[in-house]
Amino acid sequence: MTALRTELRPVSPVGFLDWLRRAIARPEPAARVIAPATIHLGGSLEVDWWFFCQNGPELSLVTVSLVGAEVAHRRISARTGISVVTETSPFLTLELDRQRPERGSPVASGHAEALVPLRSVPSLTGKRNEIAWAVVIEAWSGAAMIRRQEFPIRVLAVSR
Repeated sequence: MTALRTELRPVSPVGFLDWLRRAIARPEPAARVIAPATIHLGGSLEVDWWFFCQNGPELSLVTVSLVGAEVAHRRISARTGISVVTETSPFLTLELDRQRPERGSPVASGHAEALVPLRSVPSLTGKRNEIAWAVVIEAWSGAAMIRRQEFPIRVLAVSR
């Protein structure tokens, strides 16, 4: 059975300055991903992706990966107040696709399929820790990464 595919929403920075930067600046490089929002361990993940880089540096490489990470949220008390520090430790990076766009092309795209490793950990959210999964697109111009976007997905335990 094929999982229902939909356009995933990227994780994006929040805040007034980020909103203002997006409102008045020229369009930033951006990605689109169509994939299942939920998948089971051992299931087949099918991803269609696009990366758009208008008015920016020339693309030399675009990679698409499935990344599983442990995320820990730590509270730190200081004299000025309490803040939360987030530490992320990837435990799996599975490369799905790698494209070298045509010289001068502002768009890269592709289709990828892979099996989510059966012996891994499903998504989990706790009070201080979580297991998070995402389809990650990284775009490079020469040796410099120009954009990294994460598209969260939920990975469920093995379907019986």
